[in-house]
Amino acid sequence: MRIAGLDYERREVVVRDGPEPRLGGANEVLFRLQESGICGSDRELAAFRHGYPPPGEAFLILGHEALGQVVETGPAVGGLARGDWVVPLVRRPCQPPCASCARGRRDLCLSGRYTETGIFGRHGYLREYATDAETDLLRVPADLAGCAVLIEPLSVVEKAVETALRIHEPGVRTALVLGAGPLGILAALVLNLRGIEASVFSLEPPDHPRARLIERAGVRYLARPDGVSADVVIEATGSAAAAFAGFGALAPLGVYCILGSPNATGEVPFTELMRHNKTVFGSVNAGPEAFALAVRDLGRLDREVLDGMIQRTSLAALRQSVTAPPPAAVKIVHVVAD
Repeated sequence: MRIAGLDYERREVVVRDGPEPRLGGANEVLFRLQESGICGSDRELAAFRHGYPPPGEAFLILGHEALGQVVETGPAVGGLARGDWVVPLVRRPCQPPCASCARGRRDLCLSGRYTETGIFGRHGYLREYATDAETDLLRVPADLAGCAVLIEPLSVVEKAVETALRIHEPGVRTALVLGAGPLGILAALVLNLRGIEASVFSLEPPDHPRARLIERAGVRYLARPDGVSADVVIEATGSAAAAFAGFGALAPLGVYCILGSPNATGEVPFTELMRHNKTVFGSVNAGPEAFALAVRDLGRLDREVLDGMIQRTSLAALRQSVTAPPPAAVKIVHVVAD
């Protein structure tokens, strides 16, 4: 079986052979991986800036944005059958469970002892086969399989948008998304689905493929954010400078969500936040409800736009995907199945 990931002893990105998994419990599901997407977290992992392999191992299989097809199920599995398409949840609850994990909100783990597939202490899905508990898999309608690899990043956006809408008391009318990467574009699409006028600001020129894709989706693309005032601002750039600049676009009573900015120092306008009752929150990962919402909304989004986000390549090209500068394509997806 082919596996792809990080060799922590040699500090290299490697594609090699590995052992095939087998069902180990009555509630487990064996599935064959079709494809797995790459994001900024994978590039950070490949630079060995964060993440770690399972205990006692020196290799981590990458891949947390995945789509697979069920091959075999344990005797206690009742909701999945051979041939079903599935997307795995990323985070696994801490043990013993904290209050959040015990109520099903693993994404809000209080102890920090969670694991995350392909990131923290648990192998990911850049491999031919994997096993998971049925409760860690989400069934996907077959007609969505062609774009279902986007469900994991979409779930992150769903959680962030729902949180922002819940916090903003008068009701959100306008939104500004910072960044034209996968999270930024998906955030704008979801906001539009909610009837909110969303705009995207990013550094790509207006004739860049990402900018053209955004406009094709019916979302306004801004080469400059001057004079913009929005009820909700979502930062999805990974740039601290952009994150600090985003405060200037936040309207009174506005809500600011930080999705991608790294640690950095800068000037936060505390007086402005206080005087105008503005709210800032951070969000990461997603729980089962956000994943289910992502499946629902995926079927409502423009399929042509979703397809335009994805560029597929082989598993052998992983090193290029995670070590070279990000390409013009919005989402690089590695096809695992032959």
